[in-house]
Amino acid sequence: MNKAYETMRAFWLDVNNLQHKKEVPQLGEQKICVAGVEMAAVDTQGKIKNLMIAASSLGNASVYFENNSASGLGGFTGGAASGPVREKALRLMQAAAMAAGRLQPAATLTPQSNAENVTLFAVSGQGQLYVQELKETDARNPENPFYPFFAYTQQVLGAFRAEQEKAEAAAKEKNTAAAQQASAPQQPAEAAPTPQEPNTPEK
Repeated sequence: MNKAYETMRAFWLDVNNLQHKKEVPQLGEQKICVAGVEMAAVDTQGKIKNLMIAASSLGNASVYFENNSASGLGGFTGGAASGPVREKALRLMQAAAMAAGRLQPAATLTPQSNAENVTLFAVSGQGQLYVQELKETDARNPENPFYPFFAYTQQVLGAFRAEQEKAEAAAKEKNTAAAQQASAPQQPAEAAPTPQEPNTPEK
């Protein structure tokens, strides 16, 4: 796990980072205010890279993933104001609160190192961490009790990707319009009229 990813991971797992917000909702019996999932994938060099999808009961969310860029980190943030990301984030939080009673209390979130597994997590307003590791195939099974929780994490990711694609399409359209305008033939400027001699008054 690289340092940049580790820093953002720790930020989401520490509910003290929400204390400057007013009236943070605490959901369900476990009073959950942060929840998400950590997954792993093997990159082209055969190394494990982690991905975290996290949301809060305020409706904001983030996706962070390790990559081979100079910073070592990629991702998305947003959702707090309005729109599809916020909607999915709040649904994720409701699903997490309902599933929290089935999660196991834990002192730390062990980094996910198995590309076949996922780790669901939730954090209470008092800072108690709850986790559940399971196979991704099980998490995607609609009959699994953790399915709604996991499914909404994926919908948060999907909402971020849809926003990115929309922004990229808008930027492409703008660039295409600008290029077309630049390449359009210019109309020659009309010649200025020749000044007329003033009429000389008759004597």
